[in-house]
Amino acid sequence: MSATVDRGSEVRDTGTEEFPKGKGPIDWMGGWKWMWYSIALLSASFIGLRIYQGHFAWYNEAGLDAASPAFRKYWFSLFIIELVVATVVTLGWWGWLLKSGQKLEAAAKVKPISVNEEVRRIATFWGLIGATSVTLYFMASFFPNQDGVWHQTTVRDTALTPSHIVMFFWAFPMGITMSVGTYLYGMTRLPKVYGREKGFPWSFFLLIAASITEMMQVAMNEWGHSMWITEEIFAAPFHWPFVTYGWLASGIFALWAESLSRLLAIEDEILEEAPASAQAEATVA
Repeated sequence: MSATVDRGSEVRDTGTEEFPKGKGPIDWMGGWKWMWYSIALLSASFIGLRIYQGHFAWYNEAGLDAASPAFRKYWFSLFIIELVVATVVTLGWWGWLLKSGQKLEAAAKVKPISVNEEVRRIATFWGLIGATSVTLYFMASFFPNQDGVWHQTTVRDTALTPSHIVMFFWAFPMGITMSVGTYLYGMTRLPKVYGREKGFPWSFFLLIAASITEMMQVAMNEWGHSMWITEEIFAAPFHWPFVTYGWLASGIFALWAESLSRLLAIEDEILEEAPASAQAEATVA
């Protein structure tokens, strides 16, 4: 069975590579499957850590005294685990994207990728944008609001509070992991949109800068609470740069627009290659 492209009621065989049934370019378990996998893994990690917080934060006062053995057992150990896992996952994924991308680039010089394969890659790219959006929600909304409540209730005696350990050293790094990883996917899999020869896109510059800004702001935030305003006031001046994060993160919307433009260009290419009679029928339909 050969892959097909649908335009209105007209379905034309493009002569491209085949896909197993149910795993086509825009099938849920085809081009979109990595969206489900990545969102499931990320959400499981965030929700799992939130459940861990709820169970151990007050257990034997494990989260209230940074000098206690219980704190070292339940929280400092979690801090170390997060750093190790985040580093391994990030470098492993980025490295795989670059290494496999080189092989795909070399293969494309011998045999250009088919229309359906490019559509599948765009669907996967959109799925990664969706997973990045989920990460941005947890790192910039869910955990920060929880953090404010925690520090308005419990006076911090360390920068590594139970709230910070999850937010600053897992959720924030995952924002960088996903935004940079999504760019590497686009650069290596969608050369007509994000190829090296096209330069570094402003959309990804803004999105990646957002996550990096959020991470760097952690140091200023802790300095401000230690040396200036100890109470967790949301409108504190050293919280203002967090607003910049929101402005920068809006660059994510441009990613959909840029890749959508490529989808429209693919459709035009199909029409140009189709026989004149087929073009006329498609126009009428």
